[in-house]
Amino acid sequence: ESPFVQGLCEAASPHHPERVTSVGRDGASDVVSFLRAGIPAVEFGPVGGGHHGPEEWVSVSSLANYRRTLVEFLDGVSRWLPKEGSP
Repeated sequence: ESPFVQGLCEAASPHHPERVTSVGRDGASDVVSFLRAGIPAVEFGPVGGGHHGPEEWVSVSSLANYRRTLVEFLDGVSRWLPKEGSP
């Protein structure tokens, strides 16, 4: 429901041929602390696998799309911020 999470999905969609979705996976991250405090959070990054293990890898070609997504998301943040003087 967060407009920021929706905005991140919008920013990522043009750079991924498949639908951008929420995906659960085993492991831990700092996101858990935010979620427990009721703060929406995402874990988002380039394509890879073997997280935090000896076979961890990242797709170098996915880094460009990851960067584009972040830039487009940040360019759009002002659309989701409350306007001055609004609650």
